[in-house]
Amino acid sequence: MFVDLTPEQHALRHKVRDYFQALMTPDMRDQLRGKEGGELFRQTIRQMGRDGWLAVGWPKAHGGQGFAATEQLIFFEEANIAGAPLPFVTISTVGPALMTHGSALQKERFLPGIAAGEIMFAIGYSEPGAGSDLAVLKTSARQDADGFVVNGNKLWTSGAESADFIWLAARTDPEQARHKGISLLIVDTTTPGFSHTLIPTTSIPTTATYYDNVRVPNEMLVGELHGGWKLITSQLNHERLGLGTWSDKVVALFRRVYLWARACDEQGRRAMDKAWVRSSLAECYARLEAMRLINMRIAADLEHERMDVALSSTTKVFGSESAIEILRKLAAIVGANGSMRSGSAATLLQGELEYELRSSVTLTFGGGTNEIQRELIAQFGLGMPRAQR
Repeated sequence: MFVDLTPEQHALRHKVRDYFQALMTPDMRDQLRGKEGGELFRQTIRQMGRDGWLAVGWPKAHGGQGFAATEQLIFFEEANIAGAPLPFVTISTVGPALMTHGSALQKERFLPGIAAGEIMFAIGYSEPGAGSDLAVLKTSARQDADGFVVNGNKLWTSGAESADFIWLAARTDPEQARHKGISLLIVDTTTPGFSHTLIPTTSIPTTATYYDNVRVPNEMLVGELHGGWKLITSQLNHERLGLGTWSDKVVALFRRVYLWARACDEQGRRAMDKAWVRSSLAECYARLEAMRLINMRIAADLEHERMDVALSSTTKVFGSESAIEILRKLAAIVGANGSMRSGSAATLLQGELEYELRSSVTLTFGGGTNEIQRELIAQFGLGMPRAQR
């Protein structure tokens, strides 16, 4: 099946590509690799906001350019290919959730700042005893006359060390059933009682966050009291789309390895002349094209205000596992030099292949493990019974 963009969308892609070629110098790309915070990261995000690119697919009333989901997808594709920093969670999950469920005060306070690159969120869902099964979360938010008092801790709150706010799921009524009694709160990270510790990983560090009698005003409750579960599931569906589009990061590496394989070495030999290399590159290309088609379909669904749970889980499973498989094949083609880290005299492709392969392992469980995603595909896509635990 051949799916193409409109002439206007092609023109937008070229415009975005030219923008990132000017913005993301090789040195800047190298400095920002593996970063979710820091002054250069925030400075680059603010620059993209000032230039009007961050919220391409948002309504103009909220600081966007008024384009649709397909145009926002084009922007994310080109940003990922260019290695540009992206506050994906803030732009594509928190922002739309606030547009749909936020109060007038919340929209006025947060949306313009997000579109301008001035405000960033981190997601506070997972806990030491509540990872894949979020419904058993224990972080509490007790309501009093002045708002909520939050106590508990969260794990894997990626980006919390540089976030301005936490999009927090907390239990506001422990007497209700586990999927009920949960509310969504916006927590200012400068509030007394909030703290975090960094957790090193093989790539970008994540954090554990702590809430010790953290006060949250009533106006920072998003949606209905005790009605946070539907916001959580909606946000996670959008996040899974983002984890699927992570495969766009592999596109640039695929192109670079493809060109490397076509070039002659000092002895006049080409990797491309080996049948297994051509076969591997063909499989990589097929996977990338399949992922592009899935993402285009999802963008079309979003433009018609549809959200297919099974499809969002499909893009997460296929995108994450394809990215890992592609990176492994590219590493096999390049050989030992591709496994050298940036800064080594023997490194190839500035160490980018080594880093992306090392960091890709987290893709299969970020945003919900792929095992859980397969259960959702079976339930919502194939009509099979819900998995029992």
